Amino acid sequence: MSVPRRLRLPVALVALALAGWVVSAVAMGDMASMASFLWLWIAMSAAMMLPAVVPAVSLAERVGRSGTAFVGGYFAVWAMTGVAAFEATRVLMSAGRWLAAGAIAAAAVYQLSPLKDACLRRCRSPLGLLLRRGALGAGLEHGVLCLGCCWALMLALLALGAGSLLWMAAVAAAIFVEKVTSLGPRASAPLAVGLLGAAVWVAL
Repeated sequence: MSVPRRLRLPVALVALALAGWVVSAVAMGDMASMASFLWLWIAMSAAMMLPAVVPAVSLAERVGRSGTAFVGGYFAVWAMTGVAAFEATRVLMSAGRWLAAGAIAAAAVYQLSPLKDACLRRCRSPLGLLLRRGALGAGLEHGVLCLGCCWALMLALLALGAGSLLWMAAVAAAIFVEKVTSLGPRASAPLAVGLLGAAVWVAL
């Protein structure tokens, strides 16, 4: 049975996300070098972010933009953050539990910040940027907005353990709820409370 044309890219994104989960599970055993970590980071980003970007990609195609170019720009932003994520992971792993707890607490505070709220609102409603920009530029801008929404959650993941599929799934679920579901605008405060609880747990 053939997939309708309008569903082909969303189905491909979901398939890539599933592949990202498989690759992440395999690659988590080797994060010692930057190259191995970047490979893991790309797989993790695909697994965690691509399902949440499906509505934006579908909207891009409905307004006449290339969904493939949009995804390319979006994913390029996340791929380029891998070096910073590697350095953050090295620092967190060598500094002990108090710094890890502090990073998670900082992520909790950011959840309640005006910048987080502004990025989330624009990330959930990308029509304006799709009308202003071409597909690649819109994808890049959407990626930056998504980074503004999610960098603190990803930092919390690195502090809790980048090698844990359980924490990866928890953060991926939080990102999906915030960006896609109707609960998204009200999810920041409960997530902040959860992060504070995780910070206390790590500190103790």
